[in-house]
Parts: sequence; structure tokens; C-alpha cells
Amino acid sequence: MKNIVLLFLFMSLIYPQIHGTVLDSNTETPLSGVNITGNNVGTSSDDNGKFILNIEQGIELTFSHIGYSKVITVAKDGMILKMSRVTVSIKEIIVQAGLKSESLQKSTSSVTVINDETIKRTDGTHFQDVIDRVPNLNSAGGTSRPRYFQIRGIGERSHYFAEGPPNFSVGFVMDDIDLSGLGMAGLLYDLEQIEVFKGPHSAMYGPNALAGLISLRSKDPIQEFEAHWRFTGGSDNIQRLNGMVNFPIGKSFAFRIAMESGSGDGFRTNKFLNKTNTNRRSETIIRGKFQFILNNNFNTMLTYFNAKLDNKYDAWAPDNNEDLFTYTNQQGMDSQETNAFSIRTNLSHKKFDATLIISKSETDLVHAYDGDWGNDEYWLQSPYYFDPNVTFWNYEFYDRNDRNRINQTIEGRLSYGDAVLGYYTKSMEEKDDASGWLYGGDASMGHSNFKFDATAVYGQMEKAVSEKINVIANIRTETNHLKYNGTAQAFDWNSGDYISLDPVRFDVNHNLLGGKLALQYFVNQYVNMYGSISRGYKAGGVNQHPNLVIDYRSFDPEFMTNY
Repeated sequence: MKNIVLLFLFMSLIYPQIHGTVLDSNTETPLSGVNITGNNVGTSSDDNGKFILNIEQGIELTFSHIGYSKVITVAKDGMILKMSRVTVSIKEIIVQAGLKSESLQKSTSSVTVINDETIKRTDGTHFQDVIDRVPNLNSAGGTSRPRYFQIRGIGERSHYFAEGPPNFSVGFVMDDIDLSGLGMAGLLYDLEQIEVFKGPHSAMYGPNALAGLISLRSKDPIQEFEAHWRFTGGSDNIQRLNGMVNFPIGKSFAFRIAMESGSGDGFRTNKFLNKTNTNRRSETIIRGKFQFILNNNFNTMLTYFNAKLDNKYDAWAPDNNEDLFTYTNQQGMDSQETNAFSIRTNLSHKKFDATLIISKSETDLVHAYDGDWGNDEYWLQSPYYFDPNVTFWNYEFYDRNDRNRINQTIEGRLSYGDAVLGYYTKSMEEKDDASGWLYGGDASMGHSNFKFDATAVYGQMEKAVSEKINVIANIRTETNHLKYNGTAQAFDWNSGDYISLDPVRFDVNHNLLGGKLALQYFVNQYVNMYGSISRGYKAGGVNQHPNLVIDYRSFDPEFMTNY
């Protein structure tokens, strides 16, 4: 026993130690898990706030703990250190895509907000790269980039030729520009915020919001010079270049321009064509924003962008792409070019606010693919043994759809205090030219022309029943006018030529009504409880098949009630 005591004293002389205790300065209770470092050694306090550190007295120590101010002091044996709590300030999240801006904490909508810091951390280039961060949001395949979305299981999986008019359950808006069904343009560079609204929001957003809405907003110009650029490279010939410059023009004007350009081979090897770039992506977006601020009561924002995605498409294989090999003999395409602008003007005076939003976009889209996923040599092999010399026809299908959409909207909004009244009009024309296996094989070529017009009046009222209880109600009435002209041709095997099928012409009007009622209760400044009932709608349309009788030609609008 005597030898053990002597050994302990000897070790203490060689390795000096200090003992101490860490307490909360307010409650005088021990603090566990405090990190203590000094002179390249460290430890942490135990459940009783005590610590032992192999260090000499007089050495500078650093004490740190989440939720407490960092303390730097001199080591002293038997020391008692008291740490003070600190309040971490977090930037308030503001939902901007509604009828008026509101704090996320006080919102009565189910909405997920992804800010610019989160977007940077993903290091992604497209909205596709952040979808998994949004609960209840999914996207459909079949394209090189997601265009069609589902929220809580409701939404479109595709929009091929003959699948009806361009009416969607989930809207996609970027800088006040309606790009529903054209989500390929959702490149992430220089975005300020992404907001995903879940559940019916037709009362606020009208068309294309039966199941919810996705809103992307880019960064606004600021009154100081700012610029940066970045180059990224990777395997499979991945290259990315992006840059931004922001500069003020006097005290009232500011301009911001951002550009991102990226490409990659697409992680596929085509065995038949002996190429590695048949699924290539080549994507560029250039965005300019011009801001004019006359004074605190008047401002205007002009946004213009060009998004060009010149993508190839070769993703599918009969063996389910187990080794990322494809066997097609015809090159697929999935390209989209969108030119668009929007103008948002705000005028305010005391409790009065007026907003005017004008937007216009034109999109050219090509979607083409080798529908048989193979080639003659592939199908001749085991286990298929498809021989054209025996069947007298080749197992060969190629589908192509060329689409042009022009869309313009005008929205005026007046608000006084907590009351909002607005008017909305939309005019859209979409032309499609398609060839391939159309109408289930009943046609080989087709042309369609949709003209869609919508006008709506909406209002919203918020009323404080007491200091803790709010009632929010909104309503929207909308009239849709859909006009359709379609022609199709089928291949006649007897004559060896194409014959024209009966043309389809249709004209239909629908009246739609949506709304929302919510009761909100503020438990305290941190907790907000609400209950709501909302009704959303989706415009009706026309079945394009030329062989249908008139009674089966049109289909009614869809409605959904959400509690």
C-alpha cells in the first residue's frame, strides 16, 4: 500500500494535474459535457460538473458548451468556473409566395422553406437535388430532369402527347413566372429561397395548385458591389462554371446578373453505339434582375432569364440498367429552352398596399426516346429471338414530341390592413407535334393546339378575435375557357401511306370555386397551433383521341377538400 501511495505522488510530480468544477451561473447547478482545452490537451466535465486535466497551473484554458458563452481563463487547481447562458439569434424565415409575406412561425399553411444556406450545403445544381429535403414531395421519372411532381401522392407522372391539356395538380413558379410542367428550368444557382406548399392552395394560386405549389425565388439586387465565380470538375466529364455580379447604379437602381453552365456525360454506356455520352446533360441559365427603388413606398423589380437545357436522353434498358448499360440505336433527346420575364411593382402608403405582377414566358421543348430500348441485334439474341426475316417487321419504335408553350399572366392586388382583394388573368397557348406510337398505336403522327384562358377574383381576410386567436379566410372564383384543335394521321398498311383521322375540335368553359378557413391559436411566442379546411381545384379538359364519341370527349374539373 505504501508503494502505491509513493507511486501516485511520483506520477503527480511528473504529470501535474488540476481539478475543477463547472457550474451554471444562474442556477449554480453542475454543467456536464463542457469542453475544456489548453496546451494541446483537453477533457470534458462529468455529470457533477467536475474535471481533471493534466496541465500545469497558469496555463490558459478555454471552456465551451452549446448554449453558453465561451470562457477563457487561467488554470488553477480547485477552480470553480461559472458559465452564462447565451441566446442564439436565428434569422426569421419569411414565406414570400403568399398573398402577403408572413413569418413561417405564424403561417397557417403546411409549407417547407429551403433557404440559400441549405441550398449551398447540398452543392446541387437543380431542384432535383433538394427534393429529398421536402417531406411528402416526389417527382416522376421519364425525363432527364424532373418536370412533374406529386405532393402527398397527388400529381402527374407525365405529360406525353394525347394526355390532355397542360393543367397540373402541382404548380411550379419561378420569380412570379408560371412554369408548371416545365420544371427542368429549376436550376439552383443564386436562389434566395424555395417554398413548397402542401395541400390545396387554389385560393391563393389558382390554376395548378390542387395538391400544392413549388415556388423558387432568386436573390434580389443589393445596394453594394458584389461578385464571385466558381469552377467545378468531376468524373464522367462533369464541368460546371457559375458566377454572379451585383452592382448599384446610383441610390435608386441596382442590377444583378447570374450565370450557371454545367455539363456531364450522364453515367451511361451505350453498348450498341459504343458511346458514353448518349445520356449527356448540357444546362445553362442566365438571369438578370433590375431593381428600382424610388422611396420607401414605391419599388419595381424586373426579372429576365434564359434557361437552356440541351440534354440527350438514353436512360432505359430491357435488363433494368443493372450495370448502367444501354442498347438503343436511336439517340433520345430531352431539351427545353425557356425565355421569360416578370415585372413586380409595389406601392404602399400607411396601411394601403398595391401590387401589380406581369409575366410572360415562351418555352420550346423536345422529348424523344428510343421506345424499344434496344436494336435489331439485341432483340435477335437470347431470350428474345426476334427475327425480322420471320416476322416481316422490325421491333423498332421511336417517339418524339415537339412542344411550344407561350404563357402570360397579369395580376393586380390591393390590400388594406389585413384585407386583400385581387384580380388574375392568364392566357396560354400550347402547340404539340408528335410522331411515334400515338393513341395506343391508333395514330403515327399528330398535332394539337390548346388555348387556355383563365380569369379569377379572390379575397382574403384576417381577423384577430383576441390577443391569442386569429381567424383567416380566403376565397377565389375562377372561370376557365379551353379551346382545342387536334389532327392525327395513321399509317395504312394496305396502301403503304398515311391517312388522316377525323379532326377533333372542342370548346369548353368551367366555373371553379376554392377557398380556405383557418383558426389560429398562439400558445406563446414560440408555439402556434392552427386548424384549417381548404378546397382546391384543377381545371377540366378534353380527351384528344380522334375515335371517341362526343359524349366521352370532355372531362370535368377536379376538386379536393383538405382538413
